[in-house]
Amino acid sequence: MLRGTPDDAPYSYAFAIPNDTPGLRYLCRTSLYNGGSTHDEPLASRYEEMDAVAVFDDVFVPSERIFMLGNPQLCNGFYSETGAGALMTHQVVTRTIAKSEFYLGLASELAESIGIDGFQHIQEDIAELIVDVEIGKALVRASEADAKLNEAGVMLPKWSTLNAARNWYPKVAQRFPQIIRKFSASGLMALPGEADVNSDARADIDMYLQGKSLTGPERVRLFKLAFDASVSGFSGRQSLYEYFFFGDPVRMAGAMVNGYDREPVRARVREFMHRAD
Repeated sequence: MLRGTPDDAPYSYAFAIPNDTPGLRYLCRTSLYNGGSTHDEPLASRYEEMDAVAVFDDVFVPSERIFMLGNPQLCNGFYSETGAGALMTHQVVTRTIAKSEFYLGLASELAESIGIDGFQHIQEDIAELIVDVEIGKALVRASEADAKLNEAGVMLPKWSTLNAARNWYPKVAQRFPQIIRKFSASGLMALPGEADVNSDARADIDMYLQGKSLTGPERVRLFKLAFDASVSGFSGRQSLYEYFFFGDPVRMAGAMVNGYDREPVRARVREFMHRAD
């Protein structure tokens, strides 16, 4: 957020240029996909997305590629006044519901496959995941039910509800890999790979790595998925990604407090304190 003073004018801009523009370079991190198969790296092999630092070294940006320039007020209102913030957050909350459902499904599969689904402390964790799924669904549905047209005639979901969702999810999502690690325990420590399943070791895998409801190879495949969702570098990046997706959670919380109209509920408290009966 820019302060809106003349000093901020040089930093108020938005533009788009091709990735191969002369002088534009990217410093990429090391890939979290190690080259394994979809059996051994079921998530990283499919969903690894690169993060990078963009370096602009004397890059020329044509005027027709510039959207905003030298107007702090216009830049500050880009998301709020156009409704882009609400629409983007609606998409994000929809995505996080899908991720919550994935972890609920994975935890449930793990629990049943090794026969721990009857223990109350396991059921408590599964219940936690169910609550997270249903809260996410309720928040996005409430934002849609309370949607309104903005001044431009665009239907926008309710921002305050989505804002609550984006402040809530980054924290609860940190529990997802923890629950998977708890359910899987030492089963994640010495997993053979796809090559072992298809080798002379198959008989040992059939005998010693079977689960309550799965064959040895099926259990290996399931636990490979659990590993990639809770222990691998890919899963670590996902946890970091979700926690800081919208920025520093502390600053996000402060922005929510400062932007939320609390006067109606404060007025109710004042009215209650001054009741005569």
